[in-house]
Order: sequence, then structure tokens, then C-alpha cells
Amino acid sequence: MDTLTRPAIAFVNPSVGFSDRRKSKPIGLAYIMAYLEKAGFPSSGFDFGDSEDDAVELAALYGLDRFDVVGFSVYNESFRAAVAMAEWIRSRRPRCLIVLGGPHATAVHEHILRRHPCVDVVVRREGEEAMLELVSCLHDRAKLTAIRGTTWRAPSSGSGSGSDGGGGLLVNEDRDFVPDLDQIPFPDAEFVSHSGYPDLTYYDEVQGRLKAALTICSSRSCPYDCSFCGVLTIGRKYRSREAERVVAELLHFRERHGVDYEHVYFSDANFFVSPTRALEVAEALYEADPQVTFSFGTRVNQILKAADVLPRLKERGLRFIELGIESASEPVLERLAKHVKPEVNVAAVRLLKRLGIEISLDFIMLDPATTLADIRANMEFLRETGFYDYVPHDHLYSALVLYEGTPIRDFYARRFGVVFDPDELPSPFTLFERPEVQRFSDTLRAFRKQWQDRIDGALAQGELALASIGDDGLSPGRATHARLQLDVVSLRHAPNLLTERLLADAEAGFPLLDAGGLEALLPRLGHDRVPLHDLIERTGAVAREAGFARAPGAVGPHGRD
Repeated sequence: MDTLTRPAIAFVNPSVGFSDRRKSKPIGLAYIMAYLEKAGFPSSGFDFGDSEDDAVELAALYGLDRFDVVGFSVYNESFRAAVAMAEWIRSRRPRCLIVLGGPHATAVHEHILRRHPCVDVVVRREGEEAMLELVSCLHDRAKLTAIRGTTWRAPSSGSGSGSDGGGGLLVNEDRDFVPDLDQIPFPDAEFVSHSGYPDLTYYDEVQGRLKAALTICSSRSCPYDCSFCGVLTIGRKYRSREAERVVAELLHFRERHGVDYEHVYFSDANFFVSPTRALEVAEALYEADPQVTFSFGTRVNQILKAADVLPRLKERGLRFIELGIESASEPVLERLAKHVKPEVNVAAVRLLKRLGIEISLDFIMLDPATTLADIRANMEFLRETGFYDYVPHDHLYSALVLYEGTPIRDFYARRFGVVFDPDELPSPFTLFERPEVQRFSDTLRAFRKQWQDRIDGALAQGELALASIGDDGLSPGRATHARLQLDVVSLRHAPNLLTERLLADAEAGFPLLDAGGLEALLPRLGHDRVPLHDLIERTGAVAREAGFARAPGAVGPHGRD
């Protein structure tokens, strides 16, 4: 590599394929970029996270071959795109140092270097300190390849400090986790984004207004060991930031962006590990600005253990909790290593509903060993706990993803007697052990493809129309308002009812599906029990009459984007 006083550095978030739930910049890379910037090494960020364009064409379009160091943050879904870009960069700029990091790279670091010569080094686990050493030691090969927390291809002689002793790799010892997260600069880094970032908002039903929202990560990792969670790849060493620094970050980005952010989405893997600390953060936010609201994700057992803290959190602005329920089936919960019983899920949901705290549902409807009895337990749970009115309906179609480096992937590799290709993420919809579950899943996915977008659009239109139609007897009148209310509720229930009908048909051996296909399972809905197509059309017509010709994209279900 040419002698440089300040190398040209790029960080790339490769595509995982199109996602309509994309919200904000890749915060992990932003932290690394800010850390390097503070040390005098500015870098450029490229975010192709939801692009459907060809990876090589993107690399060429944005000139990724003009950098001396290119770092990719990779997940299972984005690995192929990262390798394609790396190969192109290598062909155009042979002396560029190509670095991979992130959960997938950490899990299969040795495999990557053995199979993919375009990659020079893998940074394992956290990246800030290792990347700073890398860009500081570019011209000293001995120091460069001895950096803790990195894996390299060994020299052709095959031996050296940290060598794997015959595999041709230098696997250096793990680097300690960053002990004090408050010493890391705020993730104030800009990315060139192929698709752009929509404004992040939250509709606060309590205050009755739309708020500008900001994503903040206030801690790292999680002390639990759920078998399917990619956090295990990086490590279970939980660390948290001081409440004052969380508030300082909010105020920093308010000034930096000129936006009065009034809702905080905490992106922590598990925000509620310490209820006392969670309350300290809430109190600090409230003291800084009483209008600020917030939301976070956690586990069901922690909700019950800290039930006494929740009312105070609500007083201080807590609006909803993303709750890791996953399943209502005890055998599935055991496979997922959740260490809770189904009744704990029910108790946590009922507690939050009693307190008036919204729930954002994390759910895994199917896994490879799922039985119809497991699905029945899930559907009964959704009905009994009031989730028939919950949107979006994604939880009905969800299936367990076997991420590299997770215990559940190893469990199924042993169960199936196979070796999954480390470069591949097997489709979760092709691994079902039972043919009746496979057919159930295929049919449900067909319904989703054919009907779900139409249901979503009609729901958004209908709910906006309801907000605009008065019930004071004026045009279009009380009767229209009441009928539309029933139709909107029916649309919310439609995917659930279809799923239940399909499940009952599967339990009976699929007589309806065999006789009439998917159409034979579609429920009749609305105040007059009309076909689903007619209900969608009728809702759209009322919405158009009320002045809503199409659904806006600003606010999502439960006020979340």
C-alpha cells in the first residue's frame, strides 16, 4: 500500500434486499466512523441496506474502488452482496485493505478468509478499537496482523504468533469489550444512501400529535441466551450508558439536525435489563423535556419482575414496549431457550394492557419442527390476549431464521444431519419437517402475497376516513360512520380469521383447500358478511368519498413508522 498520512476510508452497509420497514442509518457503523473521526481518521459511509440493485453496479456507481480501506458490516442476508463488492474492488484496486465485521463475519471468520481471497481481515465482535488500530498501522505489517480481535490469512510460511497451526490463518486473541460506552462519541456520521431515509416519526395518541423521533442505543448486548439471537455472536457482556449521556445525545442531535426530536426509539437489544437504570434514563429525559416520550424492547419475564417500575415509566413518557413473546407453545419456547412458560407470556401481556402500555409484538409463528398443535396454541394466544386487532400482521407470517453462529442453527443442523453452507441463509419456509405444516405455510404465504397489501391499503384509508367523518348526524352521517367502523375492524381481523380457517382445514386434512383452493378459505366479513374483495372495495370507496384517495406513508400501525 502506498505511503499515506491519512488513508481514504469507507464503510459500507451492503444490501439485505428490499425492506419497507427501513428506518435509520446503520448505527453500528456510525459509531465506528465517529470513533475514528475523533482520532483524526475521517471516513465515508455508504448505506445500501435495502437496495435491490446489483451489488457490483452499486460499487461502481459510488466509486468504492477509490479508497485505501473499505470495511463492510455484514449479516447473513448481506454477505453475498458484500463479497461481490469486495471482489470488484479487489480487481480494480489490488492494494486496498478489505475488512469484514459484524455478526456474520464474527461467527464464521475463519471460513470467510479460507473461501474468499478478496477479504483481507475480519474484525470480530465490537469494531471501534480494532478499526482504529488497523488504520493507524497500515504500513507496519507485523503490528497490523497482530491486532487483537482480528483474523488474517497467514503468510505462506504458515506459522506465526496466533496462527491456527496449519489452517493458514492468524487468529489473534479476542479483544476486551469496550468497558465504558460513554467514552465512545455519539454516532454522528453521515451516509450516502441509495434510497434515502424517511423522516422518523411517532404519533403520540396521548398528546394527539405527530412527533419527530430519534433512534438511540443506550446499551450493548444482553445477558440472556435465547438460542436464535444473533447478539450471542457478538457476546453477552451487557454494558449500559449513563442517563446523562443519553439525554446529551438527544440534545446533540436536536442541535445538529435542527429538529425538535420528541420521541426516542431505544434500539437496545434489551433496554430493561436493569429496571432501576431504565427509570433513571426516563427521569433524566423527563427533566430535560417533559414532552419527550420513549419506547424500548425487552423480555416478558423482566416485565413481571419489574412490574412496580412500569407505572412510573409510563408517567415519565413510556408509550410502548417491543415485547419478545416469540411463541405460545411450550416446546417451541424450550427450543428457543426463552426459559419462560406460556403463562408468563400471557401474564406480561395482561399486565401491560392493564397499565395502558402499548405492545409491539415480536413473534415467531413457525420453526422447522413446528406442529399444528404449536400453531393452534399461537392462534389461541393471539385471540385470548387481544391481538386480533394488532397491526401489522407480520407476526402471522413469521418463521424462525437460522442465523450463523446461533445455537438453534447448530441444533437443526444436527437434527437434519446436514451442514449448512456458512455463506447461505437457508429459507425458513423450506425447512418444515411435517408436510402439513409446509402446506399450511405455503398457503398462508400465498394469501399474504395476494391479499395483504390490499388489506393494508384499505385499512390505512378506512382509519383516516374514520378520523374525518363526524358522528354528529352530518353527511355522510352516523350510519356510514358505524358501518365503516365495523368494516375496519373486520379488515383488521381478516388475516387472523383466514389463518384460523386454514389451520382448522389443515387439522382436518385440507378438504376445503383440496376442493376449492385458497378462495374456499376466505372469510366473509363486515356488517353484512361480504367477500373480502368486496369489503376492501367498499372501504376504499368510503375513504374516497371522505377525501382519502390513497393511504399516506407517514405513520404506521400503533403510531410507529
